[in-house]
Amino acid sequence: MPDSMRLKDSRIRTYAQTLQTSAQPKVTDANVIDVLAAVGDSSRMTADKAKTALTAPGITRAQQFEIAKAGLSKDEKSDLGQLLDKSGLQMDPGAKNFLEALIGRAPLQETFGPLTITGDQKNGIAGVAKPGETIEAINLSTAPSGRLHLTDTMVIGTADASGKFLGTMPDVREGDMIRMRTRAADGTTSDWLTIQAKGIEASDTRNAVVNLERMDLSVAGDSIAVKHNTGRPLSEPGATVRFTNARTNESFDVKVDDKGSLPADLKLKGRAGDEFKVAVSDGKNNTSFATVAGSIKVPGGSTNITGVDLPDPKMHKDEMNADGTPKFKTERFTGPLFIDEPKPDDVRQGAIGNCYFPAAMASVAAMNPEAIKNMIKKNDDGTYSVTFHSANSWSGGRPVEVKVDGDLYVRSFGGPIYGGSLGGSTAPDKMEMWFPIIEKAYAQWKGSYDSIGNGGVAGQVMAEVLGRPYSYENLSAANANQMYERIKTAAASNKPMAAGTYGTDQASRYTNTGVYANHAYSVLGVEEKNGEKFVKLRNPWGQSEYGHDGKNDGFFSLPLAKFAELYRAVHIVG
Repeated sequence: MPDSMRLKDSRIRTYAQTLQTSAQPKVTDANVIDVLAAVGDSSRMTADKAKTALTAPGITRAQQFEIAKAGLSKDEKSDLGQLLDKSGLQMDPGAKNFLEALIGRAPLQETFGPLTITGDQKNGIAGVAKPGETIEAINLSTAPSGRLHLTDTMVIGTADASGKFLGTMPDVREGDMIRMRTRAADGTTSDWLTIQAKGIEASDTRNAVVNLERMDLSVAGDSIAVKHNTGRPLSEPGATVRFTNARTNESFDVKVDDKGSLPADLKLKGRAGDEFKVAVSDGKNNTSFATVAGSIKVPGGSTNITGVDLPDPKMHKDEMNADGTPKFKTERFTGPLFIDEPKPDDVRQGAIGNCYFPAAMASVAAMNPEAIKNMIKKNDDGTYSVTFHSANSWSGGRPVEVKVDGDLYVRSFGGPIYGGSLGGSTAPDKMEMWFPIIEKAYAQWKGSYDSIGNGGVAGQVMAEVLGRPYSYENLSAANANQMYERIKTAAASNKPMAAGTYGTDQASRYTNTGVYANHAYSVLGVEEKNGEKFVKLRNPWGQSEYGHDGKNDGFFSLPLAKFAELYRAVHIVG
């Protein structure tokens, strides 16, 4: 260590001496954490605790900076100045910026590399990238409440000739966690960068959310295993999720990682039939965990089914145990068949690969709600009779009546694992029943939920509901205008329609569009705005759509040229 250096803090002095005698004497983005921990210690936090906080999952550079700054003393500030000016140590740009920002020489930059964020987000997200690259982003604070994957980004801006960009995205508030990357013209992408939005409001008042539908509980020996779809964020990175066993009142706090996921091997103390209340805090809101997001239940215990109990169609193979038993229990639903007229926004696809079926049923509900009301009836014994038609593309076929009860397979959070209703409550005694019952009857008719849960043809379903043949026509830029007129004419005649996208081998078509590969959509008609033609569609998920209109209800209008680019074929019932 140079003789001119007089470091007063013992930890900073040890750090500098160790680096000076190491094989690679350099302050890096990794080892600078030891310096931040040294200056972050205080009467309320030891250096070890500061380092633990500095390396917490999902923590941002801005949060690390605030931890260090909170414990920075006058002597430590002088020591950092000497490290910068007199040590002779090489420094990574990010590490150097940390030290310069702590002593007030430079503003903190969120990151260094292919994507750099500068300043706050009061007027948008500004930064530097390679000229011409687009910047993609997803808000991980709001994504859990939608049916979004981690990669369901939107383009927020493009770097100009100097590399600078200023991007905007809807509904960003103070404290939100924004995940970003760059995309070059050849499709290659940079590593992900997550920042915490700042400068927008006086304080962070939007708490993290947790999506209970993405969690399932199961008995694992003498404990309860918690599983969830890690491809979709469960909650905000860095948030704490608290599980409280309603029977024992014992609580378990779990940190969410930088991808919005829980630990893969998470287990809780409990037993079959237990109910866990779930609360979440981002560290600034709901810190007492008094506000509960909802409850999830462990399968098992009494089902309390009374009345006629008919055999249920077997679950999809992915929800079956090795011994042939279902992984999920059933619950008796007794809600009304119809709350009001059948509507497309009543329909919600469940956790099964049968998008063609809810897309078809939502289209029938939009164009011919009377057909829905006529095909299903509730019997005096509490069961339901559903009438389909053994139809194909060239004939109407014969009526087929299928009888089922109101038992539906349910997830840990209580809602149906397969098709459900968006028409109101999902409580067993309140949920609108027409769609889940028709889907159950369809599974019973075809053999099982597995039989209907691995892809299918929307036109076939519409024909089987209405007893009329359907047509199928490929779509391209060459016949787009012709297809527009066909859809317009069909909608005027109340003919249900659906459209399918290309397969996952062409997934690159759908990057940042809000439309998904290998997926079926209801076609609800056409419209013309300011001389431009649009096709009206609905995602059977009941959310995630083109255009980012802020509603996230699955309904959207797609420019005709984009429709011809993204959709492969259209089905229309004759």
